[in-house]
This record gives sequence, C-alpha cells and structure tokens, in this order.
Amino acid sequence: MKSITVQELKQVLDNNKKFTLLDVREERELIMASIKGFKHIPMMAIPYQLEMIPKDEPVYVLCHSGIRSAQASLYLQQQGIDAINILGGIHAWSLEVDPEVPVY
Repeated sequence: MKSITVQELKQVLDNNKKFTLLDVREERELIMASIKGFKHIPMMAIPYQLEMIPKDEPVYVLCHSGIRSAQASLYLQQQGIDAINILGGIHAWSLEVDPEVPVY
C-alpha cells in the first residue's frame, strides 16, 4: 500500500500539486480538527460515493491515526484509484506539522 508521512503531505500542499485530500473520519471528528481543503466521505460511505472520488489524480486519505485511512486506501486502490494513506492521520498532523490543529 502507498503511504505518505504528514511532513511529505505538507510538501505536497506547499507545492500546490493537483490532488484530493479525502478525510474518512466521522462528521463529529471533523468539528474537532481538520486540514483546510479536504473532501469528506466517511469511511463506511465510500463504496456508495465512489463516483465522487477522482480517478485522474492522487487521493491522499486521512483519518485520526492512519488505521481507517489505511483500510480505505486499500479499498480505493482495488477500485483503480491512486490512493495514498497518510501515516499517523490528523493526530500526527497536529503534533508534527500544525500545532494550531487541535489534538483530540
């Protein structure tokens, strides 16, 4: 499975590359912390909203700690989508990249 660290994701964001940041957490989690510019589809809804996920650009998949996003990334890869798991999720982002994003 493809994966990326939060530091590598920061570089992707800074370079303005074309991609989708897919947050697979639940709505209540988004209220607590998020990264600007994300697309939200809860993990369990992905099979029903697959057409909303682009197939022509990388899709970086985010959750709280990297476990749900790893499962979602694997599923998306099996569907022909260039999905990349974000290791450590929003928790790592908060601790290592942007301390203004609350830890929960």
